[in-house]
Amino acid sequence: MDLNGAADRIDWAEPDSVLGTYVAQMDRLTEPVNPGVPLSLSVHGLLVSGELIPQWQWFAEVSELNDHEDAFYVGTAEHVKEQSDLAHEAIKIRDTGGEITHRQYTALMAPTRHIHLRNTHIHSPGTNHSEPGSLWRGRLADVSGWTPGTTLLYED
Repeated sequence: MDLNGAADRIDWAEPDSVLGTYVAQMDRLTEPVNPGVPLSLSVHGLLVSGELIPQWQWFAEVSELNDHEDAFYVGTAEHVKEQSDLAHEAIKIRDTGGEITHRQYTALMAPTRHIHLRNTHIHSPGTNHSEPGSLWRGRLADVSGWTPGTTLLYED
């Protein structure tokens, strides 16, 4: 094995493919999830635990924070939801042998780059940085490890 050769190089900046697939499937859901799927992540030495939810649902919930709707997040939620719906419809059409539109194809092939959690707890040595109920968005490429379920740390 040539450790200096490009063909033999492992790109550790790539997100975990299993987690990426899991998140991509969640993002294609067309109905809100409640509760979300419990998940714990290792991100730059922090433990991030919460409920995995679809990207469009995360933006919708952010838009409702502080009892007002933020136009940016409402618009983003609507756009992301539309892309999710297009991808979902493309899968149905493709599975029945039909022909999908360019917009459906683009939505279906869009790479999943972020993970979205709610009711998040962020733990670092000796501290708990977030209150329960927090919404969190992070890059999949920054996740170095993960496990199903939430992990809560207790100080003695």
